[in-house]
Amino acid sequence: MIDAILGPDDASLMLDSMTAVKDTSLPLDDRYLSSGKESNTRVTAFDNLELLVEQIDNASNLDVLKLWPPLLSMLSSPEAELRRYAAWVIGTAVQNNPKAQGHLLQYKGVKKLVEKLDDVYSVRTKVLYALGCQLNQFPAGVRQFSEVGGWKKLRTCIDKVDEGTECQRRVAFFLSNYLAEEGIQTTGLEENHFLEGFVNILEKETDPDLLEKVHPHDNDHLTQTIQAVNLLVSKRIDTTSPDTLSKLTHLLPKLKSQSPEALDNSQWTTLENSLSSL
Repeated sequence: MIDAILGPDDASLMLDSMTAVKDTSLPLDDRYLSSGKESNTRVTAFDNLELLVEQIDNASNLDVLKLWPPLLSMLSSPEAELRRYAAWVIGTAVQNNPKAQGHLLQYKGVKKLVEKLDDVYSVRTKVLYALGCQLNQFPAGVRQFSEVGGWKKLRTCIDKVDEGTECQRRVAFFLSNYLAEEGIQTTGLEENHFLEGFVNILEKETDPDLLEKVHPHDNDHLTQTIQAVNLLVSKRIDTTSPDTLSKLTHLLPKLKSQSPEALDNSQWTTLENSLSSL
């Protein structure tokens, strides 16, 4: 009677959503429905689940409801859109939620996400979102990430711009947050030459072929890249390549003129002084 009045509770809605996500008899999304026809779709079910796990208690209950295994299994779906949604839901669930971060760690979720860093572009962007949320302020997650070769796979994500720059933006944003933490391990950053990769990105910013691929996040992408470079240089991480440092020194006046808002005046000065002292 109470359910009839108030509707099902969130736990029931989460279970129902996952059941629908796994139901291969349902259409993938509304493109496969007749015009004007209303019906459940697997993407709609995933969208509903993502909204539910925005609440920390619901995200923490994924483990109690035994929903982590089926959620992680959807990263291997033959449908890219379902893989994308799986990563999206994972990221939302663990964002600012140490309890959910611990659950994902127990299920070897970091390894499964790292394996998807070479997926199609639309999936990679959400995998990077999920990894950024999982590794944020969570050293145990970073250790698992390092153990499964995550830094090397992450580095490859900033080299491809043929489909856009969202992946590079997310990597730069993640590294800026990571470098702001205390007591971090930087071996993976140095061994995989992240500074070189970011400087190469900045060098190509005026390339007409790249500019043709501009989308709404590109200004933010440049800002995030500059901020990541600033932190790498100021912390003396991966600063042993004379060629990379020479390129950055040459680019700096142009970057400062093009994107003055990327850093405040004191940060620009610190970056200039750091480069001159290397």
